[in-house]
Amino acid sequence: MGWTMYSEGWELYPYFQNNFDRINVDSFWEEMDAIGAPDVSNILYIRAIWTAFEPEEGKYAWENDPNFIKLVEGAKKRNLKLAFRIFHDSRDMVQQATPEYVFEAGASFKKVTGKQGEFKTPYYDDPIFQGKFDRFLTAFAKKFDNPDLVDFIDAYGLGRWGEGHGVMLKNKENYHQVVDWITTSYAERFQKILPVLNVSFADYKYTKPLAFDRYQFLPRRDGLGSFWFSKQDQEILNSLFPQNAFIGEACYWLTSPTGDTLTNRSFEQDKQYHFKSFKSTFPAALNDALNFHSNTMDLRVPLECKYWMEELPDLVQKFVTHGGYRFYPSQLSVTQNGNTLTIAHQWNNLGVGILPNKHPNWNQKYRVAFALFDEAGSLKKKWISKKAEPSDWRKDIPGKYSETFNLNDVPENTYQLAVAIVDTSSDDQPGIQLAVDQKKLNDKGWVQIGMLPINQKNKKE
Repeated sequence: MGWTMYSEGWELYPYFQNNFDRINVDSFWEEMDAIGAPDVSNILYIRAIWTAFEPEEGKYAWENDPNFIKLVEGAKKRNLKLAFRIFHDSRDMVQQATPEYVFEAGASFKKVTGKQGEFKTPYYDDPIFQGKFDRFLTAFAKKFDNPDLVDFIDAYGLGRWGEGHGVMLKNKENYHQVVDWITTSYAERFQKILPVLNVSFADYKYTKPLAFDRYQFLPRRDGLGSFWFSKQDQEILNSLFPQNAFIGEACYWLTSPTGDTLTNRSFEQDKQYHFKSFKSTFPAALNDALNFHSNTMDLRVPLECKYWMEELPDLVQKFVTHGGYRFYPSQLSVTQNGNTLTIAHQWNNLGVGILPNKHPNWNQKYRVAFALFDEAGSLKKKWISKKAEPSDWRKDIPGKYSETFNLNDVPENTYQLAVAIVDTSSDDQPGIQLAVDQKKLNDKGWVQIGMLPINQKNKKE
């Protein structure tokens, strides 16, 4: 988690490729690389309409669309995890958001005005629509329910922009059923990556029991640093923390893929901050992200990334330093007593967020581990802590532990003692980058603590 780069789907929509020279996947990566955005980012968030992922029934973008494939491969090449939001509402879109085959199968719809004409938007309580989307989601999960590739998925996608605004229903009494269906559909199919859901006071009476409580979805909220981030939304986030880690996004003032930050004045409509310049919007959003414990923040699209990194680099670095979770071992002492080694250790979190290690999809897979390496750098012994739980570490609330490990099968020698937070689902390899001097890491990613002689004279026979 950390800074997020955005693909708003523009690079995948034919309208933009056909009308604008610089809106395509090659230009996206070229512009992001030129400003160094991948160097400070951790995630590429692909937010696009269902039609971009499946233009025809069973014809999936990850198998057939060279632009989508190139976008994903570009993220992998730059060591960025992916995140996704898939939505179905055609309002404000340049093409129809839900594939036409869904309506040809009989799904009911309402005609809405998009940016390039009139399109169909489904009624979410239509059983044909739900069945077709379930089928697509099964295929999507088969490909992308992979924590080595994907960080999180927005497990909702209803309404405008997939944010729950103006959810279309044939029968308003079906709202509960629709939220139950969509959250269950995602939860049953994605059991390895983290599911997130947009926080909205308007539908919280449904999403609280059905998503946040039942499936422990992570709350996501955009609009940070704007009057749209309401007091009710803030109260919801405070009530969910620290049980549910927060995925935050700034209010998106830029609005145009082809505009610039000087001529677009949409930020002037904010009724709380009364912004006088585009530049003044960023500190307000960042303050909300830090005050509400966000694990993520968005640099957004190339034009916006360029502006923030050139105009406000100190604030970009501020979230790198303080956003999300940033762990380090602040104290560590070792005592050998006969056949045992006692290690007292304390861990601090420099960040405002939490590691969602207790989420069922992660199932406490990240654990503190200690290891002994010989002079050749070979791993000779490893112990996994049974006490330390990284998700409990919060800013100014360290974790303190003392544990005793057995030395019976450790030959007498002088070893390099090392520590890491390992991923127990991935061969106990270091899985969380610690906030330490990178020179202290060995070639296997463990933090070297110091040389430790294991003395047979101290071992009981």
